[in-house]
Amino acid sequence: MSQTTQFTEEQFQAAIAKPRLHEPVPQFLSANRGGGQIRVKQEDELRAMTQQWFREFEQKIVFYRQHGLEIGWMLEWAKKYWWSWLMRDMSLNHELYTPDLTYIDPTAFGRLITGMEEFIDYNFAFFDAIPDWRYDPIPGQVYVDVEPNGEMRILVRYYGSGHFSGSLKFYPYDDSAAVLHGNGTFVQCVAVDRYHFNKEGLMYHGETLWDFIDATQSAGILPAGDSKVFRALMGASKLGRYAAQAKKAFSR
Repeated sequence: MSQTTQFTEEQFQAAIAKPRLHEPVPQFLSANRGGGQIRVKQEDELRAMTQQWFREFEQKIVFYRQHGLEIGWMLEWAKKYWWSWLMRDMSLNHELYTPDLTYIDPTAFGRLITGMEEFIDYNFAFFDAIPDWRYDPIPGQVYVDVEPNGEMRILVRYYGSGHFSGSLKFYPYDDSAAVLHGNGTFVQCVAVDRYHFNKEGLMYHGETLWDFIDATQSAGILPAGDSKVFRALMGASKLGRYAAQAKKAFSR
């Protein structure tokens, strides 16, 4: 596995300590869960979660070592990965990913994000839309799987938080893409990531799973599910049915 002299524990700790969320941060968000509203986790709480997650992950690695499985490289990989996105610094990418990695996300509408350049564009689409966006893994929610051939897979559940003040580009994450415009409201949603690593400890495939509708409705970007506007939007899907029926009738 590749080593680096550039990345230090001090850099990692400084990234954790740095405040990111802009004010105001609400106490609650509207949601279909939690009886109509959910409590927002404030930045101090998010920071403490991240610190606890890394402590627990290190303990998990020690436990595996005691049982004959050495995956200690994974802790440094996780620190570099978390640091690079929070600091918007891509200088360590060659130590994190294969050049031809592939990735899946709901914003790609079923397409496969391919190659490091597309992967970076995809991630920065969220940073452009949510400039104070931060990721915080949830303690107790990382799952490790090691294959007999030496490959490793992990699953991590985490919070994404920030103010949606920009515009979120969808695939292909460039100026030709469809765009969802934010309104400056605060977003906090839970996502699940899975990562696949080769024998060299580089991620070659991954996926993010998150509830797009719940996240945008709780931020007031999409109308609520019980609103007349949302019902009208869903009702417009009948147009496709009518078009298909008309086409079928004319083809007889």
